[in-house]
Order: sequence, then structure tokens, then C-alpha cells
Amino acid sequence: MSKLLHKANTLLWSLVWRTKKFSDVDSLVDAHFARWSEIGHQNRSGLQIALQNIDKRNASIVETGTSAYGTDSSRLFDSFVRSFGGKFFSVDINKYPSNRLKFAKSRNTKFFVMDSVDFLSNLEQLTAVGKVNLFYLDSWDVDWANPLASAEHGRKEMKAIKHHLSQGTILVIDDTPASIEWIPEEGKAAANRFKEEFGVLPGKGAFFREVLSGLEFSILHHDYNLVLKFN
Repeated sequence: MSKLLHKANTLLWSLVWRTKKFSDVDSLVDAHFARWSEIGHQNRSGLQIALQNIDKRNASIVETGTSAYGTDSSRLFDSFVRSFGGKFFSVDINKYPSNRLKFAKSRNTKFFVMDSVDFLSNLEQLTAVGKVNLFYLDSWDVDWANPLASAEHGRKEMKAIKHHLSQGTILVIDDTPASIEWIPEEGKAAANRFKEEFGVLPGKGAFFREVLSGLEFSILHHDYNLVLKFN
């Protein structure tokens, strides 16, 4: 398929998709990963568990790192609030992802182009959102050969939302491997050095226990991504 034909096909599917509604989370997740991602994607289980654990009635979802490929999480969350009600807010410092999805999103979704820490620090003013049911942190791609920058950015994001993490809130952090087996071979030496220095494996949520100290939460899922539910 030529690039032009592929682009036209994707646009057509986007226009069709934004009218689709689902009756349950499992059907939504199955359809999303079959159409827009991969059936066996490493993030699927964590996201399915996260969505199963929030109140479907008018949920508020906040994402950092608007999706450009891979999981296509922004499209997944838009489908969720379109199907069950609620609001979805996504931020990225690059305008490409939101431009890519501008014909796919529903009226329940709003994109922001700005630094994610600034966005989260001013969440109430920018969105007028009350309780956030689900946070999805997925900005600043991890350079596995030099993973500290991404981990530090994740630390700042978690600090910015800490006061929002109340009973029932779900926090999902992508690229936070539970085992070194998830890390590419070329990054394992750097991962071991990171663990020697900080006591944890690298990743966007590497410092979650440190930042969230004092809050009560349960780990619902942890393999490549991390899913927490606050008590």
C-alpha cells in the first residue's frame, strides 16, 4: 500500500471510528488493539486493568504524551469517554500527535501542546477538572542507554499530580519495567548501572515509591507498564 493510500485509509477509519461506541471495557480494548495497535501489545493488559478499575460514568482521564504510534493510547481513551461519558485531556510538547488525531477525536477530548509538567502543575486552571479518575504518564521517551533524564521527568510529573491522587484514582505509568528482561539488550548495562546507583530499574516511573511515599496504594499490575490504585 502506498503512503498516500495508507494515509487516506487511516483517515477514513478515523472518521468511522470516532462514531463508534462500546458497551463494555473488554470489547473496547479488544477492538482498539485489533484496529490501531497490536493484539499482543505489551501495554494492553495494564491498560485493560486500569480501565476496568475506574468508574465508567463521566470519568476524567488525563494523559501526558499524546500518542503518535504504538499503543495509540489517546485514541483508546477518547473511545472510552465517548462510549461511557466523561472528559479526556492529553498534552504533548510536540504538536504532531494532536495534529495527527484532530480528525479522530470526539468532542469529549481536548489536546494541549505544552510542557507536561507545566500542564499538570496548572491542571485545574487549564481544564477545570475536579477529581481525576485516571492519570496516564507517558511523556519523554526513555533512552535506555541514558535513562536518567526520562526518570527525572517522570519524578516531576508525579510530584505535580500527587495532591490529585485520592481514593479510587488510577495511575498508569508506561515504560516502567518490572524486570530487566523488558529492557532492550543494548540498554541492559546502563540499566544495571542505574539500579546500582538508585536501587531500582530505570523507566519513566522509576522513582514512584520515593515520590508517592506517604500515600496508600495497591499495585494492580506491573510488567512493562505500572498500574496503581490509590486507597
